[in-house]
Amino acid sequence: MKNVASSNVSALRRVYRQGFLLAGLLVASLPLGAATGTDHGFFWQNYVSGGSSSISFPQAGTYPGNFAVSYNNVGDVVAGKGWNPGSSTRVIGYNIGALSGSYNFVGVYGWTTNPLIEYYVCELGSITWNAQNVGSVSSDGHNYGLWKHQQVNQPSIQGTATFWQFMSQWGGSSTGTNRSITIANHMNAWKSKMGAMGANNLQIFAIEAYGNKSGYINATVW
Repeated sequence: MKNVASSNVSALRRVYRQGFLLAGLLVASLPLGAATGTDHGFFWQNYVSGGSSSISFPQAGTYPGNFAVSYNNVGDVVAGKGWNPGSSTRVIGYNIGALSGSYNFVGVYGWTTNPLIEYYVCELGSITWNAQNVGSVSSDGHNYGLWKHQQVNQPSIQGTATFWQFMSQWGGSSTGTNRSITIANHMNAWKSKMGAMGANNLQIFAIEAYGNKSGYINATVW
């Protein structure tokens, strides 16, 4: 998944057997290079385009939401653990135990449908290039910038579509600390500043890296 806002392409890009690109994680046909499943009651996703990526769950026996992703020279990787469907009221806890190498985004990624919205809560990295700032929201002790960007006739979990991306950008997280994301604060701010949201689809705590990056993350979500 190439960073949507920076390249005007939707975040989770998928190459289909039919030969077209589709954004999103859960779709009618499994995209090439994508693996999904469940582990200890959580949904997980590992998508890679170019290079290699592996996901494992080394401490999930003790911490069910634990996952580790190792990637090398990737054109694009989006991997993490969470829920399907997501929730508008969940307080998402996370701890980034280890993070090394290069990456573009670490945080919460998801979709809603009817209306179709792609959303991000960025805890590390940056996703706002070429997006429009519409204000800010305070949540969980941090000030997040609010950003939006419209995708016109771009891939989505419902095929080629025109849809909005709603984004909260902090980017100041760190490793080794338990942190919380009160998703309702972000969704309420997005609704107030940007527009309606629909039924929850995918919602994961994920890492994204693209542009021939290599790295590693070990994180736990709850």
